Amino acid sequence: MTKELWDHYEKIKNTIHSRLKEFKQPKNKKEIFRELCFCILAANTSSRMASRVMENVGDVIFYGSEEQIKEKLHSLSCRFYNRRANFIYHAQKIDIKYDRDYLVENFKGIGYKEASHFLRNIGYSGYAILDKHILNSLVEFKVIKEKPFGLNRKKYLEIENKMKKFSAKIEINMDELDFVLWSRKTGEVLK
Repeated sequence: MTKELWDHYEKIKNTIHSRLKEFKQPKNKKEIFRELCFCILAANTSSRMASRVMENVGDVIFYGSEEQIKEKLHSLSCRFYNRRANFIYHAQKIDIKYDRDYLVENFKGIGYKEASHFLRNIGYSGYAILDKHILNSLVEFKVIKEKPFGLNRKKYLEIENKMKKFSAKIEINMDELDFVLWSRKTGEVLK
């Protein structure tokens, strides 16, 4: 079964390397905040929808009132636009620190998956982005017994550690493995 995984990896590895290289590029404060907003928007929905909204949202996320952000997200057919506007508005007031626990504790709408996603997208390495596709794959490859109903900090880190061991065992870098497992299920290498 890992041969199939390696075959898939070989087909998309250049795309993965290009994407990871893009993430490692230096970013200014606005670009970093945009990535945070992207992760807020991607939570409990699709990366594709979050990308579409971020392409069209403009500068309202930086300076807008909660109502202005809400109106813009609504006009872009963003799911959960009320809550997400609230999360983005409150995020405007908080200094971003590049620590996963800090992000989870201080930003509304950011859990361990979203914090890991954000850190990966701004160039940090070694985090698992445990969405439904990754969790289903980890069950399929017998890395975990079953898909958990919820993921608190302890459970998230436990599964992430198992994924790191699996990554080492099959000799596919952790950051690349995330893309391989995700694209196997979705057919895409997105951000």
